[in-house]
Order: sequence, then C-alpha cells, then structure tokens
Amino acid sequence: MNNILEQKSLEQRLHSNSVWVGRKTRILTSLLGAVPLSLGNRLRCLFYRSILGSLGEGTYLGTGVELEGARGVFLGTGSAVDNGVRLNSGEPHGRIILRSQALLDRGVSLEALGGCIEIGEQTCVGSYVCMAGPGDIRIGKNCMIASHVSIYANNHIFTDIHTPIGKQGLSCTGVVIEDDCWLGTGVRVLDGVTIGHGSVVGAGAVVTKSLPPFSVAVGVPAKVMYKRSNLAPKSAALNQN
Repeated sequence: MNNILEQKSLEQRLHSNSVWVGRKTRILTSLLGAVPLSLGNRLRCLFYRSILGSLGEGTYLGTGVELEGARGVFLGTGSAVDNGVRLNSGEPHGRIILRSQALLDRGVSLEALGGCIEIGEQTCVGSYVCMAGPGDIRIGKNCMIASHVSIYANNHIFTDIHTPIGKQGLSCTGVVIEDDCWLGTGVRVLDGVTIGHGSVVGAGAVVTKSLPPFSVAVGVPAKVMYKRSNLAPKSAALNQN
C-alpha cells in the first residue's frame, strides 16, 4: 500500500511540475518568441534554458519557435533552430535531441509523440521537413535532409473493417538513417525503414523498404539503381534540387 501511495504522490508531483513548465513555456515564448535579430536570440537562449532539458553553448534559436514538452528537448552545442520550427517532445517519455552543430531550417516540424527523435552531429534538416513518432527516429551525423522530406515512424492499423481506422491504433517500429546520407527534396520515409550509411535517395522517392549502405535509390517505391562504391570518381551526381 505504501508503495502505491508513493507512486501516486510521485506522479502528482511530476504532473504538477509539467503543468508549471508548460505555463512558463507559453509565457516565455509569447514574450520573447518574436524578438528579432541577435538580441532576440540572446534573450531566448538566456531564458529558455530554464524550461528546456538542456541548451548547449552557442545555440541559435530563431523567431516563432514553438515548444511543447520543453523539458524533453535537448539542444547540443552550436546547434541551430531556425524561424517557425515546431518541437513537440511528448514528454514525460518523449525526447527530441539535437547533437552538436545540428541544424533545423525554417518551418521544420518534429513531433516525437512520446518516442525519441535524434538528429546527429553536423546534420542539416532542410526547410519544412516533417518527422513524427511515436516510434523512434534516429538520424546519424553529417546527413543532408532536403526540404519537404517526411519521415513517419508509425503506421495506422486497418485490419478490422468494422472499426474506423482512426480507432484501431498504431504500429510503431522506428526509422534509422545512418551517417552521411543525402535525402533529396520531397522524399518520404515510412516506418520500419533503415537507410544504410552513405546512401543517396533521389528527389520525390518513397522509401518503403530498408536500403543497404552506399545505395543510390530513386522512384516510387524507391529502388536501388546502383551502389556508390561502383561509381567512377568523375560520374555526375543526381539532380536533387
């Protein structure tokens, strides 16, 4: 009985703390979110430190950044979050982690929804990219994710024809994009996919199955056309825009 009471007390304290941080987040983003130029960045870095999970030195925070579950957001040294980015960790269990010098361009939306979205060192995520859990999404270092890419670590269950699809729940396996990958503009990556180290995915492709390392894949669904290891040094690169 004592253990049950202690657990309930802990849950109440966590809920109370989460509510307070949520209110503080709304106040700070309302007051400071639109302040422009370097002054705005300095103020946001100074005051947002008290609501985020962590904030590394030299971080850039643009205007209009939306934060939900700020305690579950961890921004590494020298990382950058541009204007109009939305970060929703889905805490207490969810996490959004930007490693050192990772970049989120304007309009990016990361919705961990209780899972973990991790962006590796020196990886650049282009404008208006969307990622959503609750399956984990892990992107390695030195990757280039072009604009309007979508990465979804979930699938709707639809096996029961007598129940609305929206009420049948989700299956969540997770997505892994290994180091040094390049995803062209408009690529779609579906749940359960691993894109191997050093792979290139052509613009507009839909990746439904895992790709081995150093693949060059295009099409709907994406198919491996050849391996980078077989290319001559002077071969022309794909037009990714």
